[in-house]
Amino acid sequence: MKPSAILPSLLRKAGLIPDEFANHYQIIGSGNQLEVGGANIKGTTFDVEGNNNIITIHSSASLRHVRFYVRGSHHQIRIGASCRFNRGGCLWLEDDHGMLEIGPGTTVEDAHLAVTEPGSSLRIGADCMFAYDIDIRTGDSHSILDLATGKRINPARSIVVQDHVWLAAHVTILKGVTVGHDSIVATQTVVTQDVPCNSIVAGAPARVIRTNITWDRERYGDFAVADPPTPCATTPTGNG
Repeated sequence: MKPSAILPSLLRKAGLIPDEFANHYQIIGSGNQLEVGGANIKGTTFDVEGNNNIITIHSSASLRHVRFYVRGSHHQIRIGASCRFNRGGCLWLEDDHGMLEIGPGTTVEDAHLAVTEPGSSLRIGADCMFAYDIDIRTGDSHSILDLATGKRINPARSIVVQDHVWLAAHVTILKGVTVGHDSIVATQTVVTQDVPCNSIVAGAPARVIRTNITWDRERYGDFAVADPPTPCATTPTGNG
């Protein structure tokens, strides 16, 4: 170890400066379950207040600097096999009976994923690729009221991101949306309506700019893909 690194290392061991890779647990309530197996988790915070909440992280998943913020009861968070949060993220659930599910093989650089209001859900499929500064939320967090009736007019609505979806940087997906499989959401796009499968959308609000496409994590030098896109009529495989 270099001499310049010895002092910080000793201070961390003594608890005098924080360890950026240490995990933190504040779980308050009864019946809460944290099932992580042998998952590779570093610098992550589990901040839970409520009862009978279940967080399940597959043993092959890898999480860096993720915050689990849970308020309320009977929530479920499921992170599938080989999922990765590379830079960070926040998984935010409030009220009761919320569901946040991420399918196997999905990778995230940094994202804020919020499920609010009773019974709403966010389901992300398999083999998705999310860049950084991603914001997905099932609700508006605050009430909008009709002046004539006094009734609230903006309830939460669940979101589905199907298999093999690529979200570029600075994307926002709002409540009630389904993003179809094998689609791409371009950088700085705001998605307020459903996205067709095998399509590219861009803009604020999002609009379709190309159809009949798919994508691959590899960068092909000859600009050719071995297999043609899966037809949109094909039923997606779901969340795995």
